[in-house]
Amino acid sequence: MPRVRTTKALAQRIDLNYFKRPIPLRRWRFWLIVLLPLAAFLWIGWKLTARDFRPYSSGPLSAGHVLLTRECHTCHVAEKNASFELHSSDQACKSCHDGPIHQVKQTSEPACGSCHIEHRGAARLIATSDQSCAQCHGNLQTVAGSTTSYIKTITSLGGDHPEIAVFRDHRKDPSTIRLNHKVHMKKDLLGPHGSVQLQCADCHRQPVTRDAWRFGSAETEAATGAPSPAPAKVMKADLYAPDPGRALMTLPKFAESCSGCHLLQFDKRMPDQVPHDKPEVVHAFVVKKFEAYIAAHPAELREQPEEDRRLPSRPAPPAARVLTPAQWVAEHTKEAEKLLWGKTCRQCHAIDITESQPLPKVAESNYTLHWLPRARFDHDAHRGFACASCHPKAEGPGASTDTADVLIPKIGTCKECHAPGPNHVEARCFECHAYHDWSKRKEVNPTFVPSAMRAQLPSAANPPGQ
Repeated sequence: MPRVRTTKALAQRIDLNYFKRPIPLRRWRFWLIVLLPLAAFLWIGWKLTARDFRPYSSGPLSAGHVLLTRECHTCHVAEKNASFELHSSDQACKSCHDGPIHQVKQTSEPACGSCHIEHRGAARLIATSDQSCAQCHGNLQTVAGSTTSYIKTITSLGGDHPEIAVFRDHRKDPSTIRLNHKVHMKKDLLGPHGSVQLQCADCHRQPVTRDAWRFGSAETEAATGAPSPAPAKVMKADLYAPDPGRALMTLPKFAESCSGCHLLQFDKRMPDQVPHDKPEVVHAFVVKKFEAYIAAHPAELREQPEEDRRLPSRPAPPAARVLTPAQWVAEHTKEAEKLLWGKTCRQCHAIDITESQPLPKVAESNYTLHWLPRARFDHDAHRGFACASCHPKAEGPGASTDTADVLIPKIGTCKECHAPGPNHVEARCFECHAYHDWSKRKEVNPTFVPSAMRAQLPSAANPPGQ
């Protein structure tokens, strides 16, 4: 016969005094529930009394603000009607840093903390997200209501970033200096001392480069009268810090880059070269040299015409003629300058020669040093790459033959390396563009005193709350 268990029989097995009897585990659990929160509140109160606010922090500070780890009140300033949670204010940021306005036509100015997010550890505060820029540039508006001079929609480099303006607008290089890259970069280029193979660094260098110029020797300096600037002095601090003079390339100079091959001789009687200078300086130099020469060689005042193949019908020139020193200098100066202005100088410069003016007018070089005025580029950060990898039209079979060609890389070249993903380098907006216009920065009057130095200063020097 099967066993029958009723609900009443099962209920009789329950110990009704179970929760009344003391059990060690339950006792320890009770005291832990009471004591642990109490200890936490006491610890927080102790930290508050010691003015150590790290328990309330969202995370470690960036390297630039690490000194403020115990100085939360420096940035988290209590404001009127503020709650217990105090956010850092723009006023607190600007008490130490001036953040110049981005654009006079901007419709709004974001809060400092919306772009520069703290409490992320060693992350750079300048490393803002593309979303910070796209909140305005994703659909750009101005106070005037028109964006005809700006690209209206830009959200990222890899997405809808436009082409660089100089190519977008089909602009040309405004320089008046005639230069054919293809000719200058070809192999076995004939120079005055034999064949040479030019390199990009022979003309394009960073301002602080201290290596000797291959085609700018001391003899060339003396001959042209245009000495190269002395190399910058190396201070001890420079040995361990990046040099700001390496971002852009300096302008090529004749005495350093060109004079080794392009000689400025003006007369076969003397080895001197005219200075690479204004026509007035060149003219005075030529006159002075001819005056010194004829004073040392007075016999040449009597000129014997060279034999030539004259036509029989032409009258024979006088057998000889005697000139005064002034006449001799004037005639030979005119002859030498005709060669200089019409051939030697005109080979590179745009020169206006008219009969109405005694000396020609040389057009300004009109070099463009910075092709990306709204962006930031550092050649030193790219020094490991061959020049032709970014400037393909500077050398090789497809090299430029026209001075008006702009040889900077297009945006597609930048995107080859700067792109999202683990196998590419930084591609966010801040890498090339700056938000603040630092040319309009204002000096601030800082009031913060580090806690380690407060004991050394009079109490009056310590701002309230510090």
